[in-house]
Amino acid sequence: MAVQTQTAKVNQGLSLAQRRAYMKLPLAERRKRLAEQAERMAEHYEQEPERIERETWQGGEEREER
Repeated sequence: MAVQTQTAKVNQGLSLAQRRAYMKLPLAERRKRLAEQAERMAEHYEQEPERIERETWQGGEEREER
């Protein structure tokens, strides 16, 4: 059974100038942007197929103690 997954859109190609400009923003603005990014990623990880797969490999089946 093929499961269709959706990938998160991540912009990792920031230039040094863009990174420096970000660091010059006030702390409150940086925190706001990070909170928005965290919200988008939480939504991504809560999608049903990803959530089930993650819970399976993280929790797995309980092992019997010997």
